Amino acid sequence: MRYFNAAMSLEVIEIPAEHRDLLNRLSELIPDLEPDSPQSLQRIFGLGLIALTMQITNKARAQDQAELVAELGDLAKSMVEAEGWSPP
Repeated sequence: MRYFNAAMSLEVIEIPAEHRDLLNRLSELIPDLEPDSPQSLQRIFGLGLIALTMQITNKARAQDQAELVAELGDLAKSMVEAEGWSPP
């Protein structure tokens, strides 16, 4: 398995106008979301990873791929614990 440290500056990431519009609108609705903050973008990226993981997990579950479901569940749990999030 390959791991990497993906720290990069905000200037390196190209954000299309449509994504920027959505990001700006969301920042109006979410008080602690700052569209130009690397921390906010990292948070959004993390949430996107969770959403993508859920989508892949659901497909794997539908295809009876229990080993993949367990692996993705473990990885997601580790990420949630590392971020200090708690389930609702």
